Amino acid sequence: MGRSRAILLPSALAAVATLGLLGKLAFVGTPGTPSLGLRTSHSYSSVALQSGGNSVPTGLVYPSPEEKAKTREADGITLFSTHAWADGMQPIVPATRKLDSAPVMIGVAADSGCGKSTFLRRVLGALGTDVAPGHTAVGDMLTVICLDDYHINDRAGRKATGQSALDARENDFKLMGAQIEALKKGMAINKPIYNHDTGFKDPPELIEPNKVFVVEGLHPIYDTKARSQLDLSLYIDIVNEVKFAWKVQRDVAERGWTEEQVQADIQKRLPDFAAYVDPQKADADVILRYEPSDQGLPYLKVKLIQKKGGPFPMITLKKELTLTGSKSGATLKQYDMDWMGSPATVVEMDGEIDMENMEKQVEEIEANIVGLTGRPNELRDAMVKLKTSPGSQNGTGLLQAVIAMKIREVYDKLTGR
Repeated sequence: MGRSRAILLPSALAAVATLGLLGKLAFVGTPGTPSLGLRTSHSYSSVALQSGGNSVPTGLVYPSPEEKAKTREADGITLFSTHAWADGMQPIVPATRKLDSAPVMIGVAADSGCGKSTFLRRVLGALGTDVAPGHTAVGDMLTVICLDDYHINDRAGRKATGQSALDARENDFKLMGAQIEALKKGMAINKPIYNHDTGFKDPPELIEPNKVFVVEGLHPIYDTKARSQLDLSLYIDIVNEVKFAWKVQRDVAERGWTEEQVQADIQKRLPDFAAYVDPQKADADVILRYEPSDQGLPYLKVKLIQKKGGPFPMITLKKELTLTGSKSGATLKQYDMDWMGSPATVVEMDGEIDMENMEKQVEEIEANIVGLTGRPNELRDAMVKLKTSPGSQNGTGLLQAVIAMKIREVYDKLTGR
């Protein structure tokens, strides 16, 4: 973290193209509709959930006397007026959609811009479902809840408090936990909206129960109550050298920042990331970790860290494997380790698949994996389908695809399919 930009960036930037972190699953929604960062290769219905009203600033900051005067309570939950509640709106309401079984809740935790959206593409593929455009991505089977919506203050409010969105004090964990619990019980909720396009808090939107919820963002595992509602939790763990490089490339290209501005922003976020986001990986059921390869950058080492005895259905390898014909000498191996006080089994891929020989090499990998369920060659087919997606040539795409298949396995087990 103390390394100079001149040392850090050249090698790390070269690694970014292999990470799969630049692929955004962004919906093509209606103009002005904030995106969840989900884009797939197929088109979607134009039907979208809309927020409760126009995107306008509340002009309120928590904490302040003005905010407190307009804040009320409902069922023991403080309804901060910064969330732009409409008069009489309740946070939890009866559902109009009834389910045969409780929703399956999957938590995905990571710093912003660390590949959550790319991973969601693979989950959609494994479940064989789509989601429609809108602030909250909703399909016939799956809903994606972005926890940025539970920021208490809008962008202007955080400037006034001087606190970042990573800071626990800027997030409404009591409302988050209560609403996730309500969805798990089959209730509907009026969920706040943080509009990334405007920086305002828009009026809440109605979210009905669904078969699967992916709860993603900075803090899905942080709060005890919210964490207790999750059937499976994943933490995406990227070492600083690679993560910093990706942020530089994204913000320079997309936001017009200078490298100096990006580096200053990164350094400003580090204390809050270390205090409020990174500790969640100790409580996650499975961790997907990105490190520089033993061969050095631009190659990557990607680890699937599976806690023993947890809800994640573990995979193992029959033997250590060096991919036949791999130009980078890609290897897969397995070993046990202590992960932050918990015993874990790690499946690690170092190096890259030969993309010209992808089908045969993934077939070789798939034949060496114990614990995959599904139809024959499903892993191969999933990888080939998203062959052009960033990260498909290394452990990023491979192990994300494995996790996606395991999420389906968890869903099938919990719902009796």
